[in-house]
Amino acid sequence: MSVRAFLIVLLALPLAACGGSSDDTSSDTEIEDTGEPSLFGRARGMAEAAEQMQAAAERPPADPVNFRVLRDLLPESLDGMERTDIEGASQGAMGFSISEAEATYKAPDEANRRIEIKISDFGALPSMAMMGMAWTMAEVDRESSTGYEKTVTMGGSRGFRKYNTERRSGEFSLAVADRFLVAVEGRNVDDAELERALRAVDLSALSDLRDEGRQAE
Repeated sequence: MSVRAFLIVLLALPLAACGGSSDDTSSDTEIEDTGEPSLFGRARGMAEAAEQMQAAAERPPADPVNFRVLRDLLPESLDGMERTDIEGASQGAMGFSISEAEATYKAPDEANRRIEIKISDFGALPSMAMMGMAWTMAEVDRESSTGYEKTVTMGGSRGFRKYNTERRSGEFSLAVADRFLVAVEGRNVDDAELERALRAVDLSALSDLRDEGRQAE
């Protein structure tokens, strides 16, 4: 294998691990723990990753969608929590562009109870951007007396959940359509609230943007 081919494999694997083009991100989609796969499961996963890797390498690059489009996918309220701030930006440097939209939600009667949701579009180079997140490349299944960390799938999209029962804080992140990342973080909330916050994002509409800004083949 040439050096160039090896680099293509290395960059595409995290993207392939995030899920294929058959994402079903409707609000009633079940969430499944991935756990630690068996030897057979790893072999099958590598074969599937190779197929997705080839498809990703052949897919034309995309310009990130305008942050205003992402901002419109964020919910106006969550579980009695009001949206107190919303912002977004589209920026780029050295040939790499990214769009982000973020909102903060707080409970009027509980100053310390809050949830933040961020949607990021990595555009042309999602695999490189997501390479820094270990859960896109490995299975995680860890529990303790104070919480858990685990990788999951939701409608074909790969995700990561983490929660601390003592601090009542955690996160729930989901990679959507091979280019978007939805990240939910909260404090003084239950883990079920983090899941509901993720589902409150219009994930189906986000998935429909998978080819937005993509150059014609």
